[in-house]
Amino acid sequence: MDIESREDLFTVVELFYKKLFEDKDLQHFFVAFSEPENLKKHLMVLVDFWDGILFHSGAYTKNAMQPHIEKNKDIPFEALHFEKWMYLLSAAIDERFEGLNAEVMKSRAQSIATVMQIRILHTSNN
Repeated sequence: MDIESREDLFTVVELFYKKLFEDKDLQHFFVAFSEPENLKKHLMVLVDFWDGILFHSGAYTKNAMQPHIEKNKDIPFEALHFEKWMYLLSAAIDERFEGLNAEVMKSRAQSIATVMQIRILHTSNN
């Protein structure tokens, strides 16, 4: 079954965050979301983000890059973090879904991770 709805997107991001919380190399980036209410709010922001990318909903109106640039000031990102992030997101998608939207989500996530790495490196060096 392919990703076809906001509910499907919630399933992906919820499973993805479960994997992030269990990963020793990434969990320290997500401490702020260990509180259930904070996590639920954050997951809904992610659903809005992916809903806009996959279904062109216009639900996400924030700057996705800025929080990551700010986080990098406190806890620097390394290439390993991006690789594991991508691996865990792909695993979360593949665990429950297959099809065009699932593949588009993984492809777009890889593009976003690449751009984010470049921007964070540029911002760190200036």
